[in-house]
Amino acid sequence: MSGWCTIESDPGVFTELIQTIGVKDIQVEELYMLSEDSFASLRPVYGLIFLFKWQKEKTERPHETNPDEDLFFAAQVINNACATQALLSILLNHPEIDVGEELDTFRTFTKSFPPELKGEAIGSLDKVRNAHNSFARPEPFVPEEQRQATKDDDVFHFIAYIPHKGKIYELDGLKPGPIVLGTLNENEDWLNAVQPHIESRIQSYGSEIRFNLMAIIKDQRVVVKENKIKHTERVEELSQLSKVNDLKEEENAMECTPVHIDDDDGYQALLKESNPSRLRKQLEYENKCLVDSDVTMRQLEQKFHMWKNENIRRKHNYIPFVVSMLKILAKEKKLKPMMEKAFEKKQEREKLAKN
Repeated sequence: MSGWCTIESDPGVFTELIQTIGVKDIQVEELYMLSEDSFASLRPVYGLIFLFKWQKEKTERPHETNPDEDLFFAAQVINNACATQALLSILLNHPEIDVGEELDTFRTFTKSFPPELKGEAIGSLDKVRNAHNSFARPEPFVPEEQRQATKDDDVFHFIAYIPHKGKIYELDGLKPGPIVLGTLNENEDWLNAVQPHIESRIQSYGSEIRFNLMAIIKDQRVVVKENKIKHTERVEELSQLSKVNDLKEEENAMECTPVHIDDDDGYQALLKESNPSRLRKQLEYENKCLVDSDVTMRQLEQKFHMWKNENIRRKHNYIPFVVSMLKILAKEKKLKPMMEKAFEKKQEREKLAKN
């Protein structure tokens, strides 16, 4: 089994990784706080990936010994693959996500496998491993073997949180099985339900602040395109209503709240009510949303373009350039004075730090 490298916990990295392995219309977004406002503009959220400094738990939490067959849970048996494994734990547990033919076949083939065998099977996904390793950091020297972490090292770990058949699961490949965090009531938002569990976990680490939380969501460019089509259809429909067109300006002073794009029932009720003033307000709202959609799309395209450029820089090997530059400095007899000057500055800083 070929090795896997450690990769950076970054939404741009994970989004490109997802796209490279054949998953369609999915992106990753970083969350800076756990709140309704953070989730509001990102829905639907398929799962959360949590990065934290690993430490042995004081008490072992109960896990499912015979989990639902449709729940994909793999034990982590591959070193450094926990980031990609956390991604797969979310992607493969949502049938509505188009994961591509290869991952779909993998999901079906491994359905009856125990967790350890599923973990081993991930290592056979060459396309996934190659995409993962494409984000390896260039090293000036390639070690013959990987050094094992010691008790003094900071070891970081990725886990996934997902909703599945009315339950909230924590999927941690270092655990024997999936952990059920709670059961969802009818129409209960799983994000609100999982929030206390993540907050409790963060608080249990005391002064540790090195955490990272990312949401696996629908590609926001696709969402904007879909909503724009819907806004356009509503504008055309509302514009054709004679009661809206015949409404005088002075009659258009009624205060009302427009119906949101996701509220189809509310929109149909609005049409049925046929209140001219409300219809006019809704038309103004839909037109404004169309303008806002274009602005949002430009911002999203800029962000994806920025991610692409950042990933190019991540993958580029700057080491030959640095080595060549050092050789030129040495040839010009400038390297040694620069090193001596840097050493003197280091000593001065250390002296000031002691005082």
